[in-house]
Amino acid sequence: MSLYWRADDTVRVGETKISIPSENGLEYSPGQKIQLFVDSSTKFMDGKETYLEFDFKISLPAGKSPTRLQLDKMGGNALINNIRIYDGSRGNLLEEINAYDCMCAVSYDYNTDKNMKNLRALREGAAVHQPANRGTKGTSISDKNNTLTNPYFKKTSGNLSTTFSNSDFITAKINIPLHTGIFANSETIFPVMMTGGLYIEIDLNEAPKILNQLDGVNRNVRTSLNPLFHSLNGSTTPDDCVNGSTLTTFYVDNSNSLDGPDAVAKFPFVVGETFNFCKKDNNGSTTTFADLLTISQINLSTAAKGGAGLVEVTVATGRANSGIDLTSLDFVMYSTSVEKETTYDASYTVSNVNLVVSQVQLDPAYEAGMVAKVREGKAIEFDIMSVTNYKHSILASDRQTTFQVYANNSRAKSLIVVPTDSSVYTSAQQINGNGCYAIKGTPASSQNDKDTQDTAILNDRSGITGCSDRLTSYQYVIDGKRVPSREVFTKKIATKNSIDAFHIYELEKALDNAGIIPRSFSSFQENFCFGRAFGVMNGAADLRGQDLTIICKYLETDAPAKPKMFQSFVFHLRRLMIREGAVDVVQ
Repeated sequence: MSLYWRADDTVRVGETKISIPSENGLEYSPGQKIQLFVDSSTKFMDGKETYLEFDFKISLPAGKSPTRLQLDKMGGNALINNIRIYDGSRGNLLEEINAYDCMCAVSYDYNTDKNMKNLRALREGAAVHQPANRGTKGTSISDKNNTLTNPYFKKTSGNLSTTFSNSDFITAKINIPLHTGIFANSETIFPVMMTGGLYIEIDLNEAPKILNQLDGVNRNVRTSLNPLFHSLNGSTTPDDCVNGSTLTTFYVDNSNSLDGPDAVAKFPFVVGETFNFCKKDNNGSTTTFADLLTISQINLSTAAKGGAGLVEVTVATGRANSGIDLTSLDFVMYSTSVEKETTYDASYTVSNVNLVVSQVQLDPAYEAGMVAKVREGKAIEFDIMSVTNYKHSILASDRQTTFQVYANNSRAKSLIVVPTDSSVYTSAQQINGNGCYAIKGTPASSQNDKDTQDTAILNDRSGITGCSDRLTSYQYVIDGKRVPSREVFTKKIATKNSIDAFHIYELEKALDNAGIIPRSFSSFQENFCFGRAFGVMNGAADLRGQDLTIICKYLETDAPAKPKMFQSFVFHLRRLMIREGAVDVVQ
């Protein structure tokens, strides 16, 4: 293959950006399909420099208490459930990625560093840690507690008394690379003219799967990050709300960065939001009021705490504490706007969708040479790095499971397996994480075996990220041979106490061979996955006619908690053979 086909080595005559609008509408809702068509007149395209741009806005369900919501922390790519790319005839499928959001989550969680996170936040609407909203109680860093520069809702200023509504969400301008072999993962200039164009279909995700509450109001995720109850009087000698007391106005402590003149702007709750109190180190221990508390005002009291200043919260109707004493600095606020509901049908709109194509004008001699080859009956061949997803499900009661991946790829590079939680949750549970898989600590209960750092972290990205769920070990059988020769143990990860070095070593090789640079393993527990590289030194293997079996053992004392859908992504080289009037795909 001539070197001029490489995107970074091509001597280009010219390059322009052209914007191609979607074919089938101006505005899209959850679950709908976006259709795009790149005309053959584009001739040549640099997939790496091509991206999808659109507007995105969140809306609250009618008749429900409000709360701040934001898109999944990986940003705009979370919107895509499946993506399919055809040639211009719309009859030949060139590439299809099922569970695209799950694949991107692995890439974004492991191929990441601070600079990449900031770039994705600016460009793709991804979440990023805001130091001004940092926790001061020893919790781990949160990317979903940004109230000051969040792209999905307005920053507040001054005292607040107006109920939060849809008008407080803002339209985010997002542009995302499409992580497919023809687009962002491409190393070549793509000859659109030879395939008669490109037709792209994108299936949008359902809203509850990809919308989340802020961590600072959610008792299920980093409980100690929530605002701490200070007192009823805001004094330097704080009083408690003891059993029998009526709560109408109270003060929130300066902890978790709720201090300074912009303390109200950093306060994660909104007017109209319902809430309760739970212990900061045991989120199952909650106070009991006659009815749910509803915020009516949020003010900054500069005179409170001897002039240090505290956030003052007023509730719409005073409620009597009929349970345990609400003691200073022992309890945090938590939102019940979503948690109290069986359904919380928040939604979103995607509008003004355009595919911004990087059109390359090559030397006319190159173009003429290609056309001549095709007319002579020869084929133009080039490879793309693609991925195919093979699925398998197991029950929570399955303690040992063996399943086969029916891969038929001639040049397979790597296998990445993501065991996602396949439980059926309500829309409220998906947004809030209540009752979902416990990554750290235990779900909200009266148990005291909470995580000492974060109290609990429940998975509010169910169906997108993987869960270890007491997995003891895994191993593969390839062409009748067990590989590696010994099981890969994950016992330390399964017990949520440590990390298994050999598993990380195997995963690092698999990610690298898949084209995912393993820059960080900080998400080894929050997005658990395991993998197998099929070659060394960027090699590949022919899986056609070979058995590929995965053996998973769940032999810990504690049984697995959730049923799982294993998303087995086989990353492979796919060859496109272009002849006059036809495109053949060799997997």
